[in-house]
Amino acid sequence: MEFKITLKKEDKLFDRIVVNFTIKIEPKETVKLEDIKSKLSEEFKDGLIIIYTMKNVYGKRDINGIAQVYKNEDVAKKILQKYVLKKNGIEYAKGKEKK
Repeated sequence: MEFKITLKKEDKLFDRIVVNFTIKIEPKETVKLEDIKSKLSEEFKDGLIIIYTMKNVYGKRDINGIAQVYKNEDVAKKILQKYVLKKNGIEYAKGKEKK
């Protein structure tokens, strides 16, 4: 697996850093979110790393993705959708359950 950061920009409005990345994989190789988070944590030691999207490039062995780095979990919970938080293993406040 070859990992490369293609774009890194600061989004001051939402207090986060948006990172675009590309992964080149070998045939029959699978990539997990934990693998990508560990690669990103080498560069972004502080903060919460959220993998927003990952998509295969048609006809190639490449994966393009977008990650977001937040300063803390509370900021991410206010901004992101529930399915993105759940995919990244973060619990969100659930509504009142009916009895």
